[in-house]
Amino acid sequence: MQNSLTDNPDVPITAPKKRGRPKCFDEQQALERAMLLFWQYGYEATAISDLTQALQITAPSLYSSFGDKAQLFKRCLDYYLEHEACPTDLIFKEAKTAKAALELLMYENAKRLVQENKPTGCMLVVATMNCSEHNQPIQHDIVSRRQQSKLKIFKRLLQGQQQGDLPDTVDIQAMTDYYTTILQGLSLQARDGASLAQLNGVVDHAMQTWHSFIGVKA
Repeated sequence: MQNSLTDNPDVPITAPKKRGRPKCFDEQQALERAMLLFWQYGYEATAISDLTQALQITAPSLYSSFGDKAQLFKRCLDYYLEHEACPTDLIFKEAKTAKAALELLMYENAKRLVQENKPTGCMLVVATMNCSEHNQPIQHDIVSRRQQSKLKIFKRLLQGQQQGDLPDTVDIQAMTDYYTTILQGLSLQARDGASLAQLNGVVDHAMQTWHSFIGVKA
């Protein structure tokens, strides 16, 4: 006598669905730890074993959650830009003039380059300084991100011209090149051990140069 549906041969028996293994770690915390490693040691010098040890997960779990090392690095760059990098958009939006915008950007950057208990320098500058040919796509990606930052400076200076606080005769491309170079140089100086006072001193002189671009004596 058949006493249940499963006893009926005409009813197909479907195996119970297996549940995926739940993640046993905080993904955002893992990204922060991975970011700090890449920021401190660079992309190529950071091995998968370093990452799994810092994140306290197995290599299969890392690959399952983040993909390969390159994909994890890109996620870490996104995390860095969101949580650690200077809030350029906010600074540029709130600054009354182009000069104030650049000045605030540079001083805020200087503070973030020498944070206590954090790697020194900007991750976008120091994390891929020496990449092999095999990792050129990573290098190209980070160069592209730096170019985006440079474009923001150019657009803010252009806005200054349009709003009348920068003369139309000013070469804003030259200004963009100059202040971008200063910002990247500050990052390397911080990595080499420069103090915040030293970095601020560089910013002081860089802002004095502003007058030479617009043809006004300081």
